[in-house]
Amino acid sequence: MREMQALRQAVQSRKMGALLLLGFASGLPLFLTSRTLQLWMQDAKVDIGKITLFGLLALPYSLKFLWSPLLDRFIPPVLGGRRGWLVITQLGLALAIALLALQQPAQNDQVLQVLAINCLIITFLSSTQDIAGDAYRTDILNPLESKTGASVWVLGYRLALFITSSLALVLADHIPWNGVYLLMAALMAGSILTTLWAPAEPKIQGNTQKAAPLSFKDVIFLLFITVLVVGLIGGVFVGFISLPVFYWLLATLILAWIVTSLLLPTELLGEVREDSPPQNLQEAIFLPFKEFFHRFGLPQASVILVFIILYKLGDSLVGITANLFLREISFTKTEIGAIQAGMGFLATTVGVLVGGVILTRINLNRSLWIFGILQLFSNLGYYALAVAGKDYSLLVLAVNIENFSAGLVTVATVAFLMNLCNHRFTTTQFALFSSLMAISRDVLSAPAGDWAKATGWPSFFLLTLVAALPGLLLLPLVAPWNPQPVAVSRPGLEEEEEDIWGIK
Repeated sequence: MREMQALRQAVQSRKMGALLLLGFASGLPLFLTSRTLQLWMQDAKVDIGKITLFGLLALPYSLKFLWSPLLDRFIPPVLGGRRGWLVITQLGLALAIALLALQQPAQNDQVLQVLAINCLIITFLSSTQDIAGDAYRTDILNPLESKTGASVWVLGYRLALFITSSLALVLADHIPWNGVYLLMAALMAGSILTTLWAPAEPKIQGNTQKAAPLSFKDVIFLLFITVLVVGLIGGVFVGFISLPVFYWLLATLILAWIVTSLLLPTELLGEVREDSPPQNLQEAIFLPFKEFFHRFGLPQASVILVFIILYKLGDSLVGITANLFLREISFTKTEIGAIQAGMGFLATTVGVLVGGVILTRINLNRSLWIFGILQLFSNLGYYALAVAGKDYSLLVLAVNIENFSAGLVTVATVAFLMNLCNHRFTTTQFALFSSLMAISRDVLSAPAGDWAKATGWPSFFLLTLVAALPGLLLLPLVAPWNPQPVAVSRPGLEEEEEDIWGIK
């Protein structure tokens, strides 16, 4: 009874109100450089191939674990380590979004390059805000409040996605896009007041497990990766690097990352503690892969990583082109905002809730099979719409089925990635695995516009079904329908018998 009273007080507290608004601030920039920007660029008559190429600019969301140690090492002089970084990133975001509002997309390489630089700054600042926000939420919530606090944060995040996808599109039918983005910049600026109002994070006394300072090698490594990633993305946008070459270079980098991890001495795994943050970039970036390959073996671990990248590829190709397709067949921005963004938002939420219930009834492996097949066939709704043309009934059906299936798949994939993690590397391994999954969303889907232009929309949506097949064909190897319990030896822990694929 006392615990229920404490939880009720927590929900009504200033802390939860701050988490709701900070979750909103975290979600606000995401669609402003992706789905919403796509429609602005389409209205400006930008080639669809160049529009989907902007998906590459979301890479900072996938790579944010690389600079997350910096936020632990360097503390701003005011407001503390978490709120200080939040204010810095929010101020930068408000200015960057306002600067984006002052631009005008056009079918001109120089204009698009400036626009791309602006968007890359926004995604970098936004991903950094996510790092600081996640850390702040973890610091201020006690165990009794953790689930409620996480739910409140996600609610704020999803409200921001609704505002920037649904409301922004409706507004764009009545005021210029520049005005819409200036309004979003004002909302972002308001988040600074939220951070100033939010409770200060507690000071941790006597914590001997604090991460060590960055070494000179760590700084050089971070600078090298930053220059390399920015150079690769910039090379694509200025035309120096073709997309196939970019993919080969990216694959080479991932392979080098894995090989470096494998070459590290196994003895280093025993030095990692479950209750301490990564002590250096080696522990944050290379040892999680080392432990993963050590636990599963090279062949099985490699198949799992390929599966992570490919499982949601078909869905990613639809996601990056759906709004562009709907505008091409003459749906208005208001209609897209109301049905695709508004109704789709509700369908995804229902899918997440239903997926969670189903996961408690059947094991994770079977959920991956069933949800994955449903996701594949859900793309047929857009194929039917492409054949029939503008049809409101078909649009409602296609949007609801596709978004509901996406919600189901989201639950299963998050549970799958969590099940792959060793307790001593949960944060870093989950970040690495989710980054690999984001490759299909942000990188492999980038040429979708050119594919749609070359094949026509009906054939393109059939192509998304083909793209979903490789991930599903790996399911017998990665998540067999009838999983067998296996003994897993984890370095530093006692050998235990567990089902590494099921939910305990």
